[in-house]
Amino acid sequence: MKKYFIALWILFPAGPSIAQWSVKEGDPRAQDSNQYYLYQVFSKAQWSASNFATPGDMKWFSDARYGMFIHFGLNAFVNKDMSWPIVYDHKAPDSGHGSYPDSAWKKIWPGLFRLAKFNAGEWVKIAKDAGFKYIVIVVKHHDGFHMWDTKYADFKITNTPFKRDYLKELVTACHKAGMRVGLYYSQRDWYHRDYAPVDTSTLQRIAAPPYYKAKPGKTVVPGSSHKDYIAYQFNVVRELLTNYGKIDIFWFDAAWWGGMFTADMWDAENLTRMIRKLQPGIIINNRTSLPGDFDTPEQRIGMFQLRPWESAMTLNGSWGYEPSPVRPVKDLIAQMLKAAAGNGNVLLSWGAHFDGAFDEKQKDSLLKIGRWLKQFGVAYYGTRGGPWAPFRNYGAVYKGKRIFLYLFDWPNGSVSLPALHNNRIVAARYVNIDEKTKWNTNGRHWIFHKPARPDATVTIIELKMTGTVQENAEMIKGSMFDDPVYGKKAVEKHIDENSWKGNRYRIDLPGHRMVTGLQTSSLSEKIEVFTSQDGIHWDPAGVVGNGTTELSINELKTGALVPGRRASFVLLQTKRPLRMKVTVYTVQ
Repeated sequence: MKKYFIALWILFPAGPSIAQWSVKEGDPRAQDSNQYYLYQVFSKAQWSASNFATPGDMKWFSDARYGMFIHFGLNAFVNKDMSWPIVYDHKAPDSGHGSYPDSAWKKIWPGLFRLAKFNAGEWVKIAKDAGFKYIVIVVKHHDGFHMWDTKYADFKITNTPFKRDYLKELVTACHKAGMRVGLYYSQRDWYHRDYAPVDTSTLQRIAAPPYYKAKPGKTVVPGSSHKDYIAYQFNVVRELLTNYGKIDIFWFDAAWWGGMFTADMWDAENLTRMIRKLQPGIIINNRTSLPGDFDTPEQRIGMFQLRPWESAMTLNGSWGYEPSPVRPVKDLIAQMLKAAAGNGNVLLSWGAHFDGAFDEKQKDSLLKIGRWLKQFGVAYYGTRGGPWAPFRNYGAVYKGKRIFLYLFDWPNGSVSLPALHNNRIVAARYVNIDEKTKWNTNGRHWIFHKPARPDATVTIIELKMTGTVQENAEMIKGSMFDDPVYGKKAVEKHIDENSWKGNRYRIDLPGHRMVTGLQTSSLSEKIEVFTSQDGIHWDPAGVVGNGTTELSINELKTGALVPGRRASFVLLQTKRPLRMKVTVYTVQ
């Protein structure tokens, strides 16, 4: 059966949602034609030929679960997101314009950058008190401004009235406090004169990722100056990893995005190998168009997988300080736990005021999370996702002989989970409420009943087991449509060759529904799927193929692709009539 089991926690963030997963050839996730740009596919040979951290190097990262992302720079002058709404000319292959002339962000704002209230030690103390286990510092965003004293550029913080090396002070404070530290470095650079990963004379714009293609008769090539940009980039990366002591993470930011950026644009294989040589044990994300050490969802909680991943999230929808309200602490804690249940981390971003002051409201929210983690972090830090895959209303993590269940909702007054093979429950207790647990078993399932007063954020149950908990079949088997977010079976049909009208078969749904996906079984190599609200106008939904295949049907909402599309009809189209089975899943 061609299938995957992906439990995706759906969020509705304020800004656009991006994600990048690196997958091996044959991974069923890459067959989702609706989200092809999220999955960079590598052949086994390509994967094997690349460079990686060891499992031992990665252990601390998975144990940590929670990192702070510091987005701070010239953008703080106008209390806006970094680079995108600021820089007027987004250099190709990016497109679009920010709101400010070059004279503002290149000349005026740096001349006012004094950071009179910046205190690196205070920032790191807040991070520790807030429960963060590592900090990733933005050292250069797409605007090309260097937050350290580089000798390879003049557009840098030591040429402002502040004069000091911001990065040196922060890294030193991290080392002094025993805090792991990473560096965010964007390969994009809309300031640097030599930056030209694509020659614009060879390309034309298109609407979908990668947002460009070669002009007829042309091949997309780099601009003539880009080789000098690559030389500069090797120099500054070498400088960052030589002059600032131990660095634990290197965080790039030019995601593959359907081929928008490619590894050759950065000489990425040689660049990342140099990084590992300079900083043995360092871990590197997957945004150089190489597999990297971990995947990087953004503004969404990632899917369950054994390969490490980290969701970069924001406190209030902005990368960098904005006066928008901070998301409720309850929601922030829930997203952290849901990430852990999917075997991933959360990298939570905030930004300081232009004078370097930590915003009091943001600090208050972070410290509330820290107090919660101080009390209940035993059920979070050092865990691994499983042994059951997460669903919308619950998740699970484990370590040693203990399992922690995260119960966010009790839609039926209880939660039933498959009993583990060769492992039994010795004791069960609530971690964060003062009641006695109620549970029973029917031999095949363990059934946990809703307490009288469940916690408003999450009810946590600790299960002590007879044996050490391992990754097991319960975690990875099943259908994507087992996840309640996909609703229920609305239509199930066994279609024979005589039921088709030409090469088309129309399915009338029982009313106007939110169609979330199809499961098909056939011997056809290609069946196109369409949806319609009126039976006249049809929208492509994807392609299914030979064997048993599952197709999620998504819709773009607030920048994120989420399951579901309004429809009254589904249309199948193939080269010739055939026998097949189709099941349509909908939410009422």
